[in-house]
Amino acid sequence: MKKIIMAIFLVSNVNVAFAGFTDANELHQWLQEKENPNGSLLKSGFFSGYVGGVVDVGDGILFCTSSGVTRGQNSAVVAKFLKNNPEKWNQPADSLVIEAMKKAFPCKK
Repeated sequence: MKKIIMAIFLVSNVNVAFAGFTDANELHQWLQEKENPNGSLLKSGFFSGYVGGVVDVGDGILFCTSSGVTRGQNSAVVAKFLKNNPEKWNQPADSLVIEAMKKAFPCKK
């Protein structure tokens, strides 16, 4: 049991470390690869996966997507926000994903 708890702890910290080192400049680069027909599928997947991960963690807590919102729609919301706010690209990527999702899908009080 102790080994399982330690493994979960280590894996969760690796993901947090990766998220903390990703800024919106890198997220924007991944988006460009996603939008380029000849772009890297790997980096395109990084964009979709990163956005999906932040949405999975924050939905219902930091923002509230409505029923039927797709992964593609979440990615489109974040892509639009990134394109419209280049002055924020030096900020952590997770912060921008959250900001974009809060703006598009605020939680009702």
